[in-house]
Amino acid sequence: MISKHMIGRLGNQMFQYATIRAFQEKYRKNDEILLDFSEVYQRANEGYSEELRNFNVKSFKIGKMKLSFPQKMANLKLNMIKFYYLKKDPKNYAKKMYEVEKKLQPKMNKKGLYSFRLGYYDFKDCNCENCCFFGTFESAKYFDDIKDILMEEFTPKYGILEHNKELYKEIEKTESVCVTIRRGDFVSVPENRKNLYVCTPEYFENAIKLMQKKVPKAKFFVFSDDVEWCKNNMNFPKGTMYESGTDPVWEKLRLMYSCKHYIISNSTFSYWAQYLSRNDKKIVIAPKRWGNNLYKNDDELIDIYQDDWTLIDN
Repeated sequence: MISKHMIGRLGNQMFQYATIRAFQEKYRKNDEILLDFSEVYQRANEGYSEELRNFNVKSFKIGKMKLSFPQKMANLKLNMIKFYYLKKDPKNYAKKMYEVEKKLQPKMNKKGLYSFRLGYYDFKDCNCENCCFFGTFESAKYFDDIKDILMEEFTPKYGILEHNKELYKEIEKTESVCVTIRRGDFVSVPENRKNLYVCTPEYFENAIKLMQKKVPKAKFFVFSDDVEWCKNNMNFPKGTMYESGTDPVWEKLRLMYSCKHYIISNSTFSYWAQYLSRNDKKIVIAPKRWGNNLYKNDDELIDIYQDDWTLIDN
């Protein structure tokens, strides 16, 4: 059995599923996958839900993770260390935990416990009956080997919604640029605004100007969790089109990955739109900062950036 403690919304869930799916293909093709959505369900009032069943992913079970005694002890130790550093040195918490998890991985992996939040770690298989995964795994290095599989599995089960057919046709026939603007709790929650709000209106304006130089016939399509704010507060070129903002996430993601080029936010949902793009010559413009304390190649803490992206200040 390969088990995963799931956290976050769709973008996060896709990183986690992709990682254990690649692990399954590489080491344990005959093992079932069990996903524990208990934390996701607890945050249903914040808009969290289990989204993967809307896609053509491989069948999996939903249930409570069952850790062996050695796994429970190793996980307890790790959680105690996390609590200690979170209280003692919150400013450097991410860096400290990266160092701790990297140091502990060899011993934890032998017990079948895989826990890594930031950066990348080359996991190996163990002789345990149950492999238990904790973490976010935001690096393509975990799953690039099965990209062709993921391109198929991360397609929605349902057809394009009737009211989006004209929008889809425009995306298909133009040099479409997907612009994803993440607001929501990035701006409404003070702690998130402090740490995660890095994609300002100026960032998008500069990105649009750069994209127009790279793609002279660019047509922009805006996707956001606050479309009305974007219409009223951003200066987009004439002819820009907007997704309604009310579509289910599986529909929104398909519209986004159908575009030819991308201006993305520091958002996992943005990431998957460009990763699943069918355009081999796509141009992706992204912010140099993924968070106010996270930069590309910053002490290996973040490995979400891809080599072909164009990075600009934000």
